[in-house]
Amino acid sequence: MNQIIQSAKTLMLIFASTVIGMVVAGGADVLSLHSWGDFRPYAAAGVAAVVAYAYNFLSPYDTRYGVGSGEDL
Repeated sequence: MNQIIQSAKTLMLIFASTVIGMVVAGGADVLSLHSWGDFRPYAAAGVAAVVAYAYNFLSPYDTRYGVGSGEDL
């Protein structure tokens, strides 16, 4: 259970840092986003970063963490 909690924290951190990085790189002010239509590219970037983590987690060939680590989830 501890590994699942740590994985969830990592996923949230990856998502948040990717979105913040895209906001900073794009020069947009977080408070100036008026609608969800403006926020879709930022959410898509965060989801893409989380997908990369999920792929590594589910890969049996990646022994750092996840399914291939040999530890019980």
